[in-house]
Amino acid sequence: IFENRVKKLLLKIKREHGEGLELTLVVLLPWIELTRRGPYSNFKRYKNELDSLRQELFREGIRLVAVRTLFPSAFFNMKAPGLAWFSLITLPVVWYLILTRRAQVIHCRYYYASFVALLAARLSPQRVKVIFDVRSLLPEQGVVNGDWSAGSFTFRFWKAVERWMFKSADLSVAVSPAMASRIKEENPQALVETIPNFVDIDAFKPDPVKRDQSRRELNIEKRRVLVFSGTVGKRYPAGRIAEAVQIFFRIFGQESFFLLLSPSDEKRLAPLADALASRGLKRGESWVCLKAPPEEVPFYLNAADWALLVLADYLSGETATPRDDYVFPIKFAEYLALGLPIFTHPSNRGMREIIQSYGVGTVLDNSLPPEKLRVALEQNEAQMREHCLETARNDFPESRSVIRYSEHYIELAA
Repeated sequence: IFENRVKKLLLKIKREHGEGLELTLVVLLPWIELTRRGPYSNFKRYKNELDSLRQELFREGIRLVAVRTLFPSAFFNMKAPGLAWFSLITLPVVWYLILTRRAQVIHCRYYYASFVALLAARLSPQRVKVIFDVRSLLPEQGVVNGDWSAGSFTFRFWKAVERWMFKSADLSVAVSPAMASRIKEENPQALVETIPNFVDIDAFKPDPVKRDQSRRELNIEKRRVLVFSGTVGKRYPAGRIAEAVQIFFRIFGQESFFLLLSPSDEKRLAPLADALASRGLKRGESWVCLKAPPEEVPFYLNAADWALLVLADYLSGETATPRDDYVFPIKFAEYLALGLPIFTHPSNRGMREIIQSYGVGTVLDNSLPPEKLRVALEQNEAQMREHCLETARNDFPESRSVIRYSEHYIELAA
């Protein structure tokens, strides 16, 4: 996320709209990590990488400040005491940076950093504007991840914090129209803009040579390939993924193959592997999981014919209607830029409406005869591919996000 989202965005803002903008990137990085193999220091283990990043950004006119926090990333599903401790140890540093850098605008990703920035801005003698880049609705995300239940004390605590943040922020950024509408419904006073997750059109694009190479490497030259890119579990439930894959195999039969591009470890992957095995899909024969580094993801995405996007339902309360379209995952735009029509699960009603409104895919409907669905898909495949590429160019290009963020920096600073 840092490489493809944060750094790339800042570099393009500085190169293309940097006149009059002085950018400082502040990273709140856990000092000590606690793992099964023992503790280690991020600043010791990644010293060379941090130094290299600092020099790279400096050459582009961007300053990097890496702040040591005493809060291991493994504990970031925090409750009230965790947020209090995180604020206590990071607030003085952020406040100091505001004063020394004479900051006018602070742009924050997600809740924890935004909460601290809003506190620091309140304590600053000069006027400081804060952009709260929401990314994902944290109270609902905790329910999806199983960290707390809807209606629990922790859920209500985070909803209260969230209301204060939306009220205090000078601008809140949502990644989807559904998320923006939801924020406005609950917080009418909030100023919200939708800036979806962008895609680098130059990095993610159809490439016949890479397609041949990747398919040959995986020995799937004659297969109809369905790809899922990203972590599995929680937000991307294994059960729904397995059901969708099973329907795909019913449609395309022996030609089918499922390609999973995921950094998930074997423990997190196990529920999906078991669900696929129970459906007669053997690992290595019917599907494979690759842990490709970020720079190689476009190479392997080129091997696919279709893409899969399955989400868990987000809930706002115990009696709320399930929704799955609060988030436009990064992979959505990446699939489009590769010209990969998108399949989704029948339960993902919101995602189905989005996909069908753009004309970039369809739902894997198990109620239709497989032969009939295959004929319809093959007849519309070329048209859907063209719609994917057109939608990526028009609605999700990196250049559009660069322009909007640059404009907001300048407008808020003024």
